[in-house]
Amino acid sequence: MAKKALHITKGVKNAPSVNPKLRAGKRWSRSVAELAKDIIDGNLPALAQGITLVESNAVADKENARALLHALMPHTGSSFRIGVTGVPGVGKSTFLESYGSALLKSDETARVAVLAVDPSSEVSKGSILGDKTRMMELGKHERAFIRPSSSGGNLGGVAKKTREALLLCEAAGFNYIFVETVGVGQSETLVAQLVDCFLFLAMPGTGDELQGLKKGIMEMTDIIAINKSEPPNTPAGERSALAIRSALQLFTNKKFDWHPPVLLTSGLTGFGFNELDASFDRYRRHSQSKGWFDKKRKEQQEYWFEHAVRDGVFELLRKDEDWKKDYEALKAEVALGNLNPFEASAEMVKSLKGKV
Repeated sequence: MAKKALHITKGVKNAPSVNPKLRAGKRWSRSVAELAKDIIDGNLPALAQGITLVESNAVADKENARALLHALMPHTGSSFRIGVTGVPGVGKSTFLESYGSALLKSDETARVAVLAVDPSSEVSKGSILGDKTRMMELGKHERAFIRPSSSGGNLGGVAKKTREALLLCEAAGFNYIFVETVGVGQSETLVAQLVDCFLFLAMPGTGDELQGLKKGIMEMTDIIAINKSEPPNTPAGERSALAIRSALQLFTNKKFDWHPPVLLTSGLTGFGFNELDASFDRYRRHSQSKGWFDKKRKEQQEYWFEHAVRDGVFELLRKDEDWKKDYEALKAEVALGNLNPFEASAEMVKSLKGKV
């Protein structure tokens, strides 16, 4: 069943055009310009509506979303972006609520946004989106914003529009943005293309605290915290930290001249939060002084440009009825085993000659 468009009216100078013929049904009461202004002013309902707009798959909404992002881009880029991942059951949501609340209490200028990604059903692509119910106290704070999204089957630990949601939160004035992943702990490649700092949460005393430390995740991890290490679990946390520090010696990633610290924390009691604050601050100052904070963001911009081009080209091709017919025919042949995927993909690429 097709989603209804949100139908925001045009109103941003030099923004991508919005075709009025695409609008149908109930019209929103505000224009793109008005929505952008409300988001910049820190209006949380407007921010939620803006994220709903950029997440929409309706054709009219995509055009309005581009206009909205065009208006907001000059107001983005000033936050500290932190990715949070870990093995299932490590307590990411409890940790984020506790740490976010501590940040708001210790710093009156702090504004905290949490973009929580829930794993979705492979059948319906939907999910329960229960993170708000697990962060109820943080969600009540006037300087906090929590937005759960379904991964929609998207790989890499993030939802399809997490980057756009992050940019909207920055435009709304949030200076700490946490991206909580689905929690697989081993396939968070896209998260590394979104954030400035990557926090990996592990658990003490489980016997498998090294399980998440695959080479891929370790090449992206900037800080490791052994969660649930409050007394009386502290000795177990120290043993796990020692094991992880030993394992880290096997990795030779010195690209940024940074060695991930291994800390003991507790999302339940706030144990170790001062040390974590200091590590975040040290990491940020170190990366900025070395020049790779800005370099990393530039590389991320290039990555998302290439990502958007690939998606746009494929979407454009699928609108060509002849190409779509050939595509579906070859896909059926692959499914039947008459063609291998490599032959079929080579045929599809060959069919593009003359079209591109």
